[in-house]
Amino acid sequence: MKKIISCSALVAVLAFLSGQLFSQSAGTNPSLVMYRYNNFPTQPSPALNGDLLGTLKWDGLTAIGVDGKQSGATIQSYITGPVSFGVIPANMIFSTRNAAGLNRQMIITSEGFVGIGEMNPAFNLDVLGNTHTSGRFHGRIHFDNLSPANDAPSTYTDEAYFERKLRSTLGVPAAAGINDLGGILSLAPGGGAYDHQLFFGQDGIWNRRDAGAAAAWGAAWEKLLSSADIMGRPNLVARFRPPGPISNSLGDSQLYDDGANVVIGGIPAAPAPATPVFNPANLLTVNGATRINGNTNITNDLDVDLNANIDGSLQVDGNGRVDGRLVIGNPPSTPGGHLLYVNGSMIAEEVKVKLQPSWPDYVFETGYELKPLVEVEQYIRDNKHLPGIASANDVAENGLDLGLTQKAQMEKIEELYLYMIEVNKQMQALRAENDQLKARIEKLEQQ
Repeated sequence: MKKIISCSALVAVLAFLSGQLFSQSAGTNPSLVMYRYNNFPTQPSPALNGDLLGTLKWDGLTAIGVDGKQSGATIQSYITGPVSFGVIPANMIFSTRNAAGLNRQMIITSEGFVGIGEMNPAFNLDVLGNTHTSGRFHGRIHFDNLSPANDAPSTYTDEAYFERKLRSTLGVPAAAGINDLGGILSLAPGGGAYDHQLFFGQDGIWNRRDAGAAAAWGAAWEKLLSSADIMGRPNLVARFRPPGPISNSLGDSQLYDDGANVVIGGIPAAPAPATPVFNPANLLTVNGATRINGNTNITNDLDVDLNANIDGSLQVDGNGRVDGRLVIGNPPSTPGGHLLYVNGSMIAEEVKVKLQPSWPDYVFETGYELKPLVEVEQYIRDNKHLPGIASANDVAENGLDLGLTQKAQMEKIEELYLYMIEVNKQMQALRAENDQLKARIEKLEQQ
């Protein structure tokens, strides 16, 4: 009787398992369930951390024999943490087979991290190897720290952003007819590094950086030069053009260099060939006015057979020496024997005149005869100028001698001080006499 019951039970179990193995899921909520518990066939107990919840295999027959059946791919799930009532954390591992065997290729962790080639992902998507997409990518790219080179991916510090923007909104300069739409790439390495932005427009690539590593985009846009921005004719040294819609582009200058001769100036306007007039025997030719702010060293002789005429201004920032006569301007008559003749105004920060006679400190010497002010007053009434000072007629007829005039003026200044000192002495005497009178009056009033 027991054997019949045991056989009946075994047949029932086998029938149940056969039905589970070969049944199809159907209905309004179809499902395929793998049910893991421990201690079968005795009293079942809960599954534990590390237990395999189940394996879904795709097998194929490769040959007749013991190892003829092989799994080409599997999906497995393992418990990844403590199991409690209603809680069972688990992952899902995808494996495929190649010539080396069955290999784990992808994992979805209980935290929701997806690893491709990386079985311990630290991000929502952690890929070990190259990544390619044929569609759009939406999101941010994180930058890793510079050092050490083998640090974990979780040490990223900042991000990069790809966006479509209007250049008018960003303030990117543009010439007339340039499309307003472009793409902007913002690079934020993080830390104390400066953030940068690149704008990709119809007319090229523009760059700007933030102010003080603070992500404050106040700096001006600067265009990155490309072959389209570098324009010029052969043998002309290029120059940067002024800022604006063609900011930082290169164009023609007035400097010609064919490898043997250098010419400054005399460059014909474009589109004529940039070949100025010059003598091939001269290494340097300057077509136009020349100004030298520094020293000029001539190792050989410099000969001037005729006079050197300067119709414009002459500026010498260093030392200058003229061994002959120097005439500035067109004199109304022969300059005479003067070494320097200036027909026009002259300005100088300092003029030094060496006087042969002594400087008028003799005014302060003992015995100097200081004329009484009464005599000075009478002289001024009679002559209409100070004693010892040239009159207006003398200056108009003979000119003004700077050295003698300065000496005469200093003499009058020193005499003026002597007059003031004498007046001060008289004032002091009067003040003392006044104080005595005040004292007497106060004494009489008290009596």
